[in-house]
Amino acid sequence: MIRINLLPYRAARSKENIRKQISIFLLSFVLLIGVLVVFNSILGSKEEKLSSKLVNVKKEVAIYKEEARQVEKIKKMLELLNKQIGVVNQLKEYREKPPKLLAKMTEMVIPGRMQLTRLIYDDANLTLNGFALDNETVADFMLRLERSGLFSSVVLASLQQSSYDKIIIKQFNITCKKVVPKKEVPASK
Repeated sequence: MIRINLLPYRAARSKENIRKQISIFLLSFVLLIGVLVVFNSILGSKEEKLSSKLVNVKKEVAIYKEEARQVEKIKKMLELLNKQIGVVNQLKEYREKPPKLLAKMTEMVIPGRMQLTRLIYDDANLTLNGFALDNETVADFMLRLERSGLFSSVVLASLQQSSYDKIIIKQFNITCKKVVPKKEVPASK
């Protein structure tokens, strides 16, 4: 029988297996390092993109903050202007009230029978002092005041008889409460 020495063949085979395993290990290590380098470069580019985006967003935020400050400043100025316009409108309204009231009073006074000597006007009340020839004239004047719609109540505070140049006259003091106009409520949207 022939004997074949298989030891050198086995040794060569084991060397070949070791060489294959080392080459597979080195190849997989190189491949792993390549994958890590590619992954790192991808993450680096994403980081650069995100950081540039972040810088752009910060610039936009700064721009919008400045615009928001300007808008707030404009809103404050607009609010101040609206208040000023309201005050001007209120002053116009107050400026027109006394002449209108005087014009109405001239319509209500009974000519030739009475005369007003004093008129005191404030936000809620009107006080009238004057004299008339008789009680009926005072009563007619009070009725005219009540029917005018300008006053909610007309009260005769005092009525005194006195003489002036040998003529007997009636001095009166009338207090009127003004009608408070109802402010219109704006319709809700």
